[in-house]
Amino acid sequence: MNGHDVGALSEYSSNPSVIGSGTALVNAFPDLEATVRWIVAEDDIVSMYIEIQGTHRGPWIWVQEPSGNRVAVGLTLAFQFDDDGRMADSWLGSNFVAMLQQMGWGIAPVGQTVPAGAGPPA
Repeated sequence: MNGHDVGALSEYSSNPSVIGSGTALVNAFPDLEATVRWIVAEDDIVSMYIEIQGTHRGPWIWVQEPSGNRVAVGLTLAFQFDDDGRMADSWLGSNFVAMLQQMGWGIAPVGQTVPAGAGPPA
């Protein structure tokens, strides 16, 4: 991921969803930097916590227009590997609300709503 080589993802995964997610992340944050904080492995499952940061330059989740904002967030990832050592399945946990806020989207406090038309800054 730090090499930004999305073409190499198919060498490491047989799952189109894993390849698509990694490609979308690098395309949205082309200067993406990931730092692995810990890794735990058991049998065919590997879990890790990473911190990522990058500049929002492309579509990401619901934010289709790049904000140009720097985003930094932690992710918990788990991968299941097949008999060939390639990622066959994955699970992701992240604070997507923090990511959206850093990209400039309005997030309402509990019990309140975001005003109509609130979204990314003009």
